[in-house]
Amino acid sequence: MAISLQRVPGEYAVHRLAPDADIPTQVWAAPFVSVSRSRDELSIVTGNGVDIASESKVGPWLAYRVPGAIDFSATGIMAALTAPLAEAGIGILGISTYDTDYLLVDADAGEAAEIAWSAAGIEVE
Repeated sequence: MAISLQRVPGEYAVHRLAPDADIPTQVWAAPFVSVSRSRDELSIVTGNGVDIASESKVGPWLAYRVPGAIDFSATGIMAALTAPLAEAGIGILGISTYDTDYLLVDADAGEAAEIAWSAAGIEVE
């Protein structure tokens, strides 16, 4: 199975807020946004320049997406994408949506991540 990635424009940050916090409306301005709530936290991924009052912020990150929709019966995609990065010592934040998968890497590791993916036969657009 051939896997490719597309770089999502911009840089991103991951914010941690209290689990009962409201989602600030300004987060929706970024080209990619992810919001997850659990009983322990509210996590928001949004543009690195979006200013929200969060308990903690980590970034900047670069975002990459698997183009197109991935069938729910497909297996091994995230493993194939993360294995080369693990071998290169590059940490990730993985996010799956209904249609596809996203991987975020520290902006300082973006070039090394793309080299690792390329060496593993994963094309990055």
